[in-house]
Amino acid sequence: MTFAEIKAQIMFQSNNDAEDIEDYLPHVDDYINDGYDRLVRVWTKDRHVPAEEYPRLAEDTDVPNLPEWTHRALCDWATWLIYRNGNPQKQQRGMAYRSAFEEVLSKISDEGGLAGMNADGSLVRYRNFRNIPV
Repeated sequence: MTFAEIKAQIMFQSNNDAEDIEDYLPHVDDYINDGYDRLVRVWTKDRHVPAEEYPRLAEDTDVPNLPEWTHRALCDWATWLIYRNGNPQKQQRGMAYRSAFEEVLSKISDEGGLAGMNADGSLVRYRNFRNIPV
């Protein structure tokens, strides 16, 4: 997903709440990049990586330097941040998006993140075989 597509998805997920748009629109870029930073930390297992490997998303054509299946989580995180400061009903609506983001974090962690990738980009699959005497 491009940065523009991520922002469009956030507008869809937040139901285009016209009454709140002026409040959160200036912060959407920061919300997306906050989620991106969180995903990168888990993806790289908190090891130091050069900033140019995972640059901040700024232009509408920018694409996160993470697998495509993680991009939707950026939308979920930003939608959660939009709703968290609202009334209790909006906070409750936002919890589903927070949970979806946390599921992706967990999946990245379970699959090893960057360390769990083969050179061709496919996931490394480890199998635990019991030591069975022959």
